[in-house]
Amino acid sequence: MDRCRIWWPRQQHQSELESVSARYLLFGWLFPHAGSLDIVVAAFVSEGEILRSFPNLDTFQTAILSSNKTMPTVLQESAAFTILGDCVVHLPRDFEGCCVKQKYHLLRAQVVQAEHADTNQDSSIALGGSLGSEDQDQSENNGKWECDCSVLDGFLDKCKKSVVKRGDWVHFCCKPEKSLKSNLNQIPVLHHLYLDDQKVEINHCHVILYDVPVAGRNHFSLGEDAPYRMKSPFKRPNWINNLQKKRPFLDLDPIVLALNCSNSARLSVAWKTTNNSSAAHFLFATVIDALVQVAQHFTGIILASVSTIIYIFIQLFRKCLSHVSEHFILQKVFRHSWKNMHLRCSQILYWPIFLQDTSLSSYVNVEYAHKAAIQKHALWSNIIMDLLMGFILGAALLLNMETICSWIFALLHYMTDAVLRSGCVWLMGVPAGFKLNTELAELLGMISLNAIQIYSTLWFMVGGFLRHIIQGLAFSGIILGFTVPVSIFIDIIQLATLHVTMLQWLISLIYSRQIQTVTSLWRLFRGRKWNPLRQRLDSYDYTVEQHVVGSLLFTPVLLLLPTASIFYIFFSILSSTIICLCIVLETAICIIHSTPYAAVILWVTRRQRFPAGLMFLPMSSSSVSTDDDALSVEYHSTSLSGERKTDELIHVHSVPLVSELNCNYNTLGQVIGPHYQKVFNGIALPFCKQLAHGILRGTRIPTTLHLPSSPLPWMHIGIREYWMLCRRATKWGRN
Repeated sequence: MDRCRIWWPRQQHQSELESVSARYLLFGWLFPHAGSLDIVVAAFVSEGEILRSFPNLDTFQTAILSSNKTMPTVLQESAAFTILGDCVVHLPRDFEGCCVKQKYHLLRAQVVQAEHADTNQDSSIALGGSLGSEDQDQSENNGKWECDCSVLDGFLDKCKKSVVKRGDWVHFCCKPEKSLKSNLNQIPVLHHLYLDDQKVEINHCHVILYDVPVAGRNHFSLGEDAPYRMKSPFKRPNWINNLQKKRPFLDLDPIVLALNCSNSARLSVAWKTTNNSSAAHFLFATVIDALVQVAQHFTGIILASVSTIIYIFIQLFRKCLSHVSEHFILQKVFRHSWKNMHLRCSQILYWPIFLQDTSLSSYVNVEYAHKAAIQKHALWSNIIMDLLMGFILGAALLLNMETICSWIFALLHYMTDAVLRSGCVWLMGVPAGFKLNTELAELLGMISLNAIQIYSTLWFMVGGFLRHIIQGLAFSGIILGFTVPVSIFIDIIQLATLHVTMLQWLISLIYSRQIQTVTSLWRLFRGRKWNPLRQRLDSYDYTVEQHVVGSLLFTPVLLLLPTASIFYIFFSILSSTIICLCIVLETAICIIHSTPYAAVILWVTRRQRFPAGLMFLPMSSSSVSTDDDALSVEYHSTSLSGERKTDELIHVHSVPLVSELNCNYNTLGQVIGPHYQKVFNGIALPFCKQLAHGILRGTRIPTTLHLPSSPLPWMHIGIREYWMLCRRATKWGRN
């Protein structure tokens, strides 16, 4: 075996490792690869706690198998959660002397060999007290370990021998001297490694210290920008695609999954080994837990009852509204208001559905738990933020009602007199020096002025209800949120400017017919005809009468085109401005609905919950102090100064590489960007194309972005079933 990576938990309590000289059993996963090995240590429990908690070997193995069954299926297919081996902390003096003596004899033999031989033969130095090749052969023949320190107590030694015989076993050593000078984290040293009942020599050992992922704090993720996940913008040859089908040399997906499940494994092992706790502590914890459960039970009943009452009112309101004869007309006229009110009612009705999550992965895999929590909290956080902004808007409207009314009257007066009427009178004269057809300009101008006057009279009559309209907007914002009054305001703007829209549609009809007539007559003069079946221009022989009629129609239509174009441009500008204002408000509503407020709050408070790739920070070798280094330096002082080969041979002893596992984190744009992209992707560009094409051709222009509506259908269940649904949701929400 060439390389070995040891993923060691960095947050194991230091007091547990330094109190007394003890032996711990390691639990985790072992991932063998081609030429390498990954050992993920999830937890280690002292030998005494296991012997006190489990009466025999069968119950101990059953507990380990039950812990493995709780892991995700993908992880179970890659590796099983099992006993990895043992770890010795604070070795006894006799074992330490034995290991040092063996190292000393091995180094002395190598020095003598270097002095009496012309060529330097390759040799290796065992790590952590392992023996030379002769001692290993002898120990394997005897069927024993190199040192007596590897013997476990009770049924654990039998379990160890059975595991070694049929599988793998790893033995580590942890000493106070083998610690980082910068902190108190102990570094494990590999002592023995058995794979398939055979001892394996490791050439390079890499110890990776990681923080155990905890639900609500952090987890690990490779991110979407992993090298083997990147998508090329161009089409690749088939042989490149075949190469990419091969698994990468270092497949970190199962290892990252094991790291994210390590905390659950630690908790399950710790729970199984603490069943014999004191009776007083157990009784106190039971009483506290019972009181908390009673309080949560009554809170859940109250919340479910209130939600059921709201559900009844919403269903009654919808049923009464459906019996109104003008129901469909109101739905068409106030389509923005109807869509947002339907969305808000669906959010209120569906909150128990979003809080329910019966998946076992949310309790085992920390990454899945974090994503599921964001999905759970997305709905109520969206409602709360919308209600908060609606309360601010409603309070501002109620406190400044008189000022707002005066502004609205001044704005309507300015738009009617200074823009619409003055603009129509200006177009009836000589606009910008253009000489227009007087009769057609006066006809279009009078039609426009009459429509403006009629609509102004109607809005003057409605102006008496302006305060009531503002109060309705304010209370709708306080009760239903910010998006509902804004959507109502969009519908009011469209109703208030309906005369501008109608005039633009009428003049665009005249303009488009003139454009089509001029285009058809021009084809007539060229001897071409449009073929609608093949969508192309074909040659055609027109008669003399057709040419004469075309000549008589071409001149007046061409001369009247500038007059209609000027009126069309004026009203198209007004209509486009109104459409842009409505689209800005509609976009603001969609942004409010699609913003992940829960994810933003968690990103600000717990940025560790949004990793975007792994980062290995190697620790300098000068910060690691070991007994092996001390032994090498001490023996080097006794060797001859002239023997350079001896010096090089002694310093062959390698120190394991130590790294810290950290993560890169997503920026705020990377967190909220996918949500906006999901909503606005492929919408803005088609809308701009349709708007430009409609204005240039005189055809119908779009008035809305046609954003995706609520995917939630209306809920039709009984009152008792809904109450039970809310009751179960409060239980899952507490969990």
